[in-house]
Amino acid sequence: MSITTCGVRHTAKLHLDAFHQAKNRAGFTLVELLVVIAIIGMLVGLLSPAVQAMRESSRRLTCQTYLATVGLAIQGYHDRWLHYPVGTVADSGPVLSQAKGNHHNWIGRLSGLLGQPVVASRIDRSVGVYSEANRDVLTLQFPGIRCPSSIQDLSNASSYVGLHHPTEKTIDETDYGVFVLNTTLAIDDIQDGLSNTAFVSEKLTTMYDLGWLSGTSATIRNVGEGISSDVNIYQRPSVDVVGTIGSRHPAGVHLLDGSGGIRFISTQVDARVLRQLADRRDGELPVELQSLDQQRENNL
Repeated sequence: MSITTCGVRHTAKLHLDAFHQAKNRAGFTLVELLVVIAIIGMLVGLLSPAVQAMRESSRRLTCQTYLATVGLAIQGYHDRWLHYPVGTVADSGPVLSQAKGNHHNWIGRLSGLLGQPVVASRIDRSVGVYSEANRDVLTLQFPGIRCPSSIQDLSNASSYVGLHHPTEKTIDETDYGVFVLNTTLAIDDIQDGLSNTAFVSEKLTTMYDLGWLSGTSATIRNVGEGISSDVNIYQRPSVDVVGTIGSRHPAGVHLLDGSGGIRFISTQVDARVLRQLADRRDGELPVELQSLDQQRENNL
């Protein structure tokens, strides 16, 4: 056998051995596969909070857009009638949060200005909101008054509430907020100034919500208990408790003031700031505009 032939056979054998080795190593081992899965899981875990934060940021922006529309409707109503819509209507006060009485509210009066003239035309104010004549309207899922973060709310509930008083009390004619019982207010009645007075905020809803047309705790609140970030949706609230504001947004709630401004208020805000914003006539210098030295002096 020649040297050339032996060399060719030896080279072929080397190539064949290399081919078999490559073939045997083509797949992943179990350990390698588990490592890859673990790395992917870690990356997903790192990215998930960022994705959730982006989604909540988008929902918060949509909520602000809805509130801005409500603010424009309130100003448009005042321009037309020279006063703001009444908070709620009843034969006498105080208003209890139960499905009895007239209870036509401020949102119903704004419905035409909120882009729903057909809904506005179907509201029968000669009878109460819970009567058969208004049943179809009351059970509607009214667009533009549901915060996108409040996905657990009843379909006909409003996420937005008018403010009637700076502390917890039943809704009545003598309250210090803007949306009160049987009384319409005008710009001149907002003695603290429009930008220093909160008109509308958000609320947490239970399964017993009376609907967007009901002028009870369903659409009117106070700030007596600060800002709520959680609620037992299955617990029936007392009929003589109006309740405070709150939202599903992390760490705070939106407030719409009389000038149309929207601010996000932290759950850690000073309670005095909330009380001042909900009071249209306290006449005090806004705490949120004071320096720390001024606030310390006032607390002495």
